[in-house]
Amino acid sequence: MPVSAVPVWAEEASEGPQTPVQEKLNPLADVIKLPAMLSFGFGFGPERNTQPTLNFQPVIPFRLTGDWRVVTRSSLSIIHLPDPADTSGLGDLDISFLLTPARTGPWVWGLGPIFQFPTATDTTLGAGKWSAGPTGALLYVNGPWVNGILAGQLWSFAGPGSREDVSLTQIEVLLSYTFGRNWYVQTNPAYSYDWKAPSGQGWIVPIGMDIGKVFPIGSQSLSLQVGAYYNVKKPDGAADWVLRAQIEWDF
Repeated sequence: MPVSAVPVWAEEASEGPQTPVQEKLNPLADVIKLPAMLSFGFGFGPERNTQPTLNFQPVIPFRLTGDWRVVTRSSLSIIHLPDPADTSGLGDLDISFLLTPARTGPWVWGLGPIFQFPTATDTTLGAGKWSAGPTGALLYVNGPWVNGILAGQLWSFAGPGSREDVSLTQIEVLLSYTFGRNWYVQTNPAYSYDWKAPSGQGWIVPIGMDIGKVFPIGSQSLSLQVGAYYNVKKPDGAADWVLRAQIEWDF
């Protein structure tokens, strides 16, 4: 059977239609998502500068059969590092492939591989290694709640011997609640642990919250979201606070 990127809502009658907010918040929803997030890290580096990042994380589902689909999640950032050499450019590209049932109930899961490609345009903006590993997601989508966890592990397998090997654990937690008129609040921190970092420098542990609104436009939707996160645990030189704003088109 040929692979198609066309959503297959008609095949999911057992799941029932999701609201525009559920589709926006559910990372395994059967819709194409084109988000762009602009974030500002405050207190970055020895000079306590502001560090901006523009991140693109498109989500594209592909139909395999009437029972299964693959959801691809990519992440690529344009990064500016004010210290030490005022560098700007692309970071490394991450792509994950999550196999998930086409027909689900309140509980949704996905499993697959994640890959990282050394696309950074400067040595300070990426790991410089080819890396891969497993990733998975478990979600609860019911009524006003969309909650879940996404986790992945990357290990480097190729790249210059002069660059540090990669062993990175990433855990994304989602807890959200939807109000009337398509407003929602969520906490969506992304924790990470660098197993190759010096002692006491491996963890990034943010806490914070976002607020957003979804604007349905026919069968599509546009969403706007703003939030703030504080890094309670971080390596030396990393930002203390991160403010972020996101715009997303779903169809």
